[in-house]
Amino acid sequence: MTFPRGVAFVILAVGMVGCPSIARQEKAQAKVELGSAYLVEGATEQAIATLQEAAKIDRRNIDAWNQLGMAMMKRGEFEKGEEAFKKGLRLNENNASINLNYSYFLLKQERWEEAVVHLEAGMGDLTFREPAKILNNLGFAYYAQGRFGSAERRLKEAVIRAPHYCQAWFNLGLVYEALNRSTEAIDAYDHVVMICPGDAAGSYLRTGLLFLAVGRTDEGVHYLNRVCEDWPGSDLCKEALTAQAGVETE
Repeated sequence: MTFPRGVAFVILAVGMVGCPSIARQEKAQAKVELGSAYLVEGATEQAIATLQEAAKIDRRNIDAWNQLGMAMMKRGEFEKGEEAFKKGLRLNENNASINLNYSYFLLKQERWEEAVVHLEAGMGDLTFREPAKILNNLGFAYYAQGRFGSAERRLKEAVIRAPHYCQAWFNLGLVYEALNRSTEAIDAYDHVVMICPGDAAGSYLRTGLLFLAVGRTDEGVHYLNRVCEDWPGSDLCKEALTAQAGVETE
């Protein structure tokens, strides 16, 4: 069937309604980059205002909704943050970056099953350059559900892909503890101690407690002492002191 030129033109014009021009897309992306920079610098209110403007200019900019969700979370506006993530996911449900960031929100809310669904969806985005982050969150979500076999598989894959990823090693240690594989748990925690000594308070504590549990008291006390030497006054230090007090009263 053929249409008069005028009719064809009208159909084309209607099809283009709501599609932002290249100039508007570029302007929106520039706002996203500025808003993201504000967020990194800790200027949350400026980040939110800038990212909202970006989303208004181009409502199909996934990065705008993604970063806005993170900014709202940082402000403590969790419902608005979730709304922003969902708007971005409606544009591309498999986008790894937004699924990953949304998963942080879901994990904080202890919505483990939903987190798994979104992280598995994100694994399908082969363009994402940091799959170990998705694997780490996925492993932790499985761990929280008591699905230790699945958690172990995902976390081992995470540390294979990113051998210096300390959070994944720590979570793998938690999984090994849950499976009563103390030697492997200690080895996982020791990876954190070696790779990220400045962030190893939890690993020192977990290792110390494991050593105490298997009767290696001197080694256990050594690791517990390190917690309070390097992180005095912390909650982890208080837990370490409590554990040591228990040893002294035996």
